[in-house]
Amino acid sequence: LAVAVVPIWLIARRLANLRVGAAFTLVVVYALFPTMHNLNLAGFYPETLALPLILYAAYFGLAKHWRRYAVCCILIVLCRADFGLVVAGLGGLLWAEGRKVEGRISVVLGVAYTVVAIAVLQPRFGSSDFAHIAAFSAFGDSPGSVLSGMVVHPADTLSALFREQNFDLLVTLFAPVAFLPFLAPRYLLPVVPLQFLFLVGEVPQAAVYGQQTVAITAFIFIATAFALSRIGRTGIDRVTVDRRVLAALLLAATLFFVRDAASSPYRSPWAWGGRDALDVARIDAASVIGPDRSVRVSAALLNRVAERPKVYELVPTARPDAAAAAEGVDGIVLDATTVPSWTATDREVFDLGLEALGFSKVSSNDGITVYLRGDEAEPPTPDR
Repeated sequence: LAVAVVPIWLIARRLANLRVGAAFTLVVVYALFPTMHNLNLAGFYPETLALPLILYAAYFGLAKHWRRYAVCCILIVLCRADFGLVVAGLGGLLWAEGRKVEGRISVVLGVAYTVVAIAVLQPRFGSSDFAHIAAFSAFGDSPGSVLSGMVVHPADTLSALFREQNFDLLVTLFAPVAFLPFLAPRYLLPVVPLQFLFLVGEVPQAAVYGQQTVAITAFIFIATAFALSRIGRTGIDRVTVDRRVLAALLLAATLFFVRDAASSPYRSPWAWGGRDALDVARIDAASVIGPDRSVRVSAALLNRVAERPKVYELVPTARPDAAAAAEGVDGIVLDATTVPSWTATDREVFDLGLEALGFSKVSSNDGITVYLRGDEAEPPTPDR
């Protein structure tokens, strides 16, 4: 995601007319932004590729480079179906900036693409159900019923929107830029419809703080650039921002990087190149289950078993679910660090549940436990 530095610099210098110092400060803040570190260190998600594309699209659109803007918009919607709403939001921004024809075209095509992709393309080429609809099961079981459910039950919608997790997310996103984007709200409005859906939906916390932050992060930095331009002092051709404001911005970015980033000094990133006892236990577990079994493993072991014919993620749950873990596989590897809320009783319930389903515990080292189906419980000797 380092390629996003270029459009941020262009927006700051050519559109917001900031001096070099302010533009450079904004780039440094982006480099410290916790969300960027979390995305860089998480699994690969296609939507993360859209972040620099959104920034480039905003720059090209506001600078009236329409062909480049159109190419960026096409690439954006290819990253994720509902990112058509991002293109529509950019169209609304262009419309408000006086580019009415291009703005209207973007709004119409962005909304149309999202509707077609969600209602036609995904059910046809994916599952028979609507993608991601489970996140809105409290409101309905189809896109139309979900939207009507939100309108008919506004109290439930507001309750989902203002839950504590969403408040924490907004603080995590806006505090590192000292809440400056709220001084230029016009440049935040384009992402509001999409982010509203993200905030209302019920999805894993990793997604809430991960791939669902891509679009809003782009608009946060667009809005921050124009906010700095507003509070600065206009010179002959550039805007000068008070050094104290830039210092406060850098301080906020640094503090929240240390507090929230996956590569914070408190996460000991300098030790990532080493191999501790837990890493060795994971390697041993991958050897124990062998190369041919179908397996379900905790996320931390997916890279160790990725070449096997059938690999599924053992998704952490609040309470043990042995039946779900055993479905369709002959081997299971549980990493205890992925289920920190499980008590000793929960672990015993999980073990007994798997035993009842024909699995045997064949090894347990440093919190890495391997279960094999009963008739295959003689594991190969692990080699490192």
